[in-house]
Amino acid sequence: MTPRSRRITSVIMWLAFTGLCGAVLSLAGIYLYLDPQIPRAESYRHVKLETPLRVFTRDGALLAEFGERRLIPITLEQVPPQFVSALLDTEDKRFYEHNGIDYISLTNDTLGLVKTLLFEGSLGPGASTITMQLARNVSFGLERRFIRKFKEMLLALKIEQELTKDEILELYINVVSFGKRAYGAEAAARTYYGKSLDELTLPQLAMLAGVPQAPSAGNPINGPERALRRRNLVLYRMRDQDSITEAQYQAAIDAPITAGIFARDLDVAAPFPAEWVRQQLIDRLPDLYSRGYEVFTTLEAPLQAAATAALRRGLVNYDRLHGYRGVEAHLVLPVEESDAEPVTPEAVLEQLAVTQELANADDPMLALAELEAQEQSASDWRAKLKDVPTYADLIPAVIASVEADHAIAAFHTGIEVTLPLSVLRWARSYVDVNERGPAPRTPADVVAVGDVVRVQATEDGWRLAQLPEIQGALVSLDPRTGAVLALEGGFDFGMNQYNHALQAARQPGSGFKPFVYSAALHNGITPASIFMDMPLVFDDKNLESQYRPDNDNNRYNGPTRLREALYRSINLVSMRVLLKVGAGPVMDYVGRFGFDTSTFPRNTQLAIGGGTMAVTPLDMASAYAVFANGGYLVQPYIIDHVLDLDGVVVFEPRHPEVCKACEDDAPATSVEDEPVLADEPANLEDLFASTPVEDEPVIPATRVIDERNAFIMHSMLQDVIRKGTGRSARTNLQRGDMAGKTGTTDDAADTWFNGYTPDVVTTVWVGFPNHSPLGRKAYGSNTPLPIWRDYMQTALDKRSESHPLQPPGVVTMKIDPTTGELAPTNQQNAIFEYFLDEYAPKMTGGNTFEVPKDPTQEEIKPEDLF
Repeated sequence: MTPRSRRITSVIMWLAFTGLCGAVLSLAGIYLYLDPQIPRAESYRHVKLETPLRVFTRDGALLAEFGERRLIPITLEQVPPQFVSALLDTEDKRFYEHNGIDYISLTNDTLGLVKTLLFEGSLGPGASTITMQLARNVSFGLERRFIRKFKEMLLALKIEQELTKDEILELYINVVSFGKRAYGAEAAARTYYGKSLDELTLPQLAMLAGVPQAPSAGNPINGPERALRRRNLVLYRMRDQDSITEAQYQAAIDAPITAGIFARDLDVAAPFPAEWVRQQLIDRLPDLYSRGYEVFTTLEAPLQAAATAALRRGLVNYDRLHGYRGVEAHLVLPVEESDAEPVTPEAVLEQLAVTQELANADDPMLALAELEAQEQSASDWRAKLKDVPTYADLIPAVIASVEADHAIAAFHTGIEVTLPLSVLRWARSYVDVNERGPAPRTPADVVAVGDVVRVQATEDGWRLAQLPEIQGALVSLDPRTGAVLALEGGFDFGMNQYNHALQAARQPGSGFKPFVYSAALHNGITPASIFMDMPLVFDDKNLESQYRPDNDNNRYNGPTRLREALYRSINLVSMRVLLKVGAGPVMDYVGRFGFDTSTFPRNTQLAIGGGTMAVTPLDMASAYAVFANGGYLVQPYIIDHVLDLDGVVVFEPRHPEVCKACEDDAPATSVEDEPVLADEPANLEDLFASTPVEDEPVIPATRVIDERNAFIMHSMLQDVIRKGTGRSARTNLQRGDMAGKTGTTDDAADTWFNGYTPDVVTTVWVGFPNHSPLGRKAYGSNTPLPIWRDYMQTALDKRSESHPLQPPGVVTMKIDPTTGELAPTNQQNAIFEYFLDEYAPKMTGGNTFEVPKDPTQEEIKPEDLF
């Protein structure tokens, strides 16, 4: 080697060494700069998946989901092998060979990288391995800057040292975005196909595998053509890697797009109770929507479904009985070519007339624009109809044609159904709640082409329907614990989110009378006590005229026993009972049932549930539970327990429940005194406590009324169903353990039925949100009671009859049904009656008897009520 050659070689080696040192120093500098900016790799072992809140019934049926992201965790063993192949063959075919960076792909993309850096200052998507994509999805944004790419590479190297390949792949499959708020492959499968991932076909799996590259623009809904091209590329690469055969490839390539948008799979849709659950937990669990909490409620799936169906059916039935309020809108429909009339001279003249009208218009261009707008409206009627939401099972449709004996209704999909005249005859025009127009004779009397209407599927076919303006609520409880078994707050949550079961404070009407009568029993009045059912007149200097309350039917029965007055719901007797006992004592007593009495009137309206009284259906169900369980106040609750994503109980509130054994072991107390409720929670929030340890003793509910009082009231309320205003409750429910009370306020602004057995207590309310009257034929016995009956058919189906035992201190004696006095032993029409032992009539010998001194015997004047 010549001296010159040696010098050149030395220079080259020096430059190479210098370059190598510079590269090493540069890489070290980049590492030192970027390392503090990236998360620790071990954090990927504990990634918290942003799983939504899921609400279940007690028996595990899904009620609702809350959260921005739809994510359903899945293990790698549950992922179909073809989906794994589709991902790896397309995204990272050397996944199991590299250490986080695929240097071969990186080298192939170097030229593209340099070009992008020089001319755009950003980095394209190439050369990203599965591990790098995982780093991007979990820790970095989606902005394509070169500095982020270097961060991905560095973090990918670290992740590969911390996790196994299978752990990386499983995490990636669960966190990558698939568009439409679906994160993870399982959620994507359910979102686009309504199935689990392991139920999808090869074309569907390939379609999903291609979405993560562009989840918003490249999903099969937003960009079907792009998604189809990407799917075919995935299939091509699968065939190229021998993951599928040529025959499989050809069959999959020919398959059409079958994706759609599928709602979250709910076993029982129950948005009203689910929203109540959410409101109770939002402050307790700040990460409520993203940490995969599972809330198990006290609801029973069959009962919740029955409550929804019964309430909707009852509201629709009321609405149909009061007439048709007309169509919702009108759309201009195009004339189908097959139905177009042949061209006639008249048609030509009509077209000429339109042309002349345009020419003579003040602004011909504006007139032409209006005409074109009408034509455009006719062409997009399906899109407009699609925007009309479906509520309950009432589906929007447009009348496509009207014939002599039927009409044709079309859905936005183009499917048509026939509405014969027989299903239109109910649609007499609505005048008011008491009057309807004449019955329609032809379909044209009801609808016209282009009318937007509602139709409903029945067992006999389709029928015309309409959205009801009436609202209602149903609350069903376990009277022993207060657990909510079913709750429905209105006709449809999407239509009106106001929860009438919890928020609608309304007058209870005659449904409040049992609490007044219970107060009467507490104060010495008996079921056999006689009160006059005759007009009452009150003089009040504050009124311009005398106040003359009356009965609903304006009839009077004269002397009436207390029991009979209750099951016949006689207003004037209830008022006289209040006058006898006094508004103050009654007010104090009814507070034991959990009512907030601050709004209750201190006058005769208290006796009939009127005036300023305001209670919710939940209040009434809770109060009637006291009669059903033998005298204990229980607090309604709906949350049983909450689990985190790992299945650990993070919240399990405890609630008082009826425990007669606990009462038997406790020191004797008297219920004659005001009940001490210091141990009772003030509200639902006060019930929340830490997760109880196993075998923690029961929290006994507080007894608020005498067991004997509850027993006698139960027997009186049974008569309401046996022979009173609640008789129709026995239709299809041939049971002897039901009890309850109807309720109807002035002008039927509120109608109620509160009924129960010892196992289930249920309250139903029906009324207009604006307090309008329901009509002169609407009562608690014919509007809410059928809903109660329909629901209770399911609620009591697997519950056997049970009857409370007659407690000590209650005696049974024969009385004269007319006078209420003790009957002679030989009286033929004598009936049995229950008495508290201390207030029972006493035999003094022969056929004579004496009645114990009534502590309320002194007459109370009306003015003493105020």
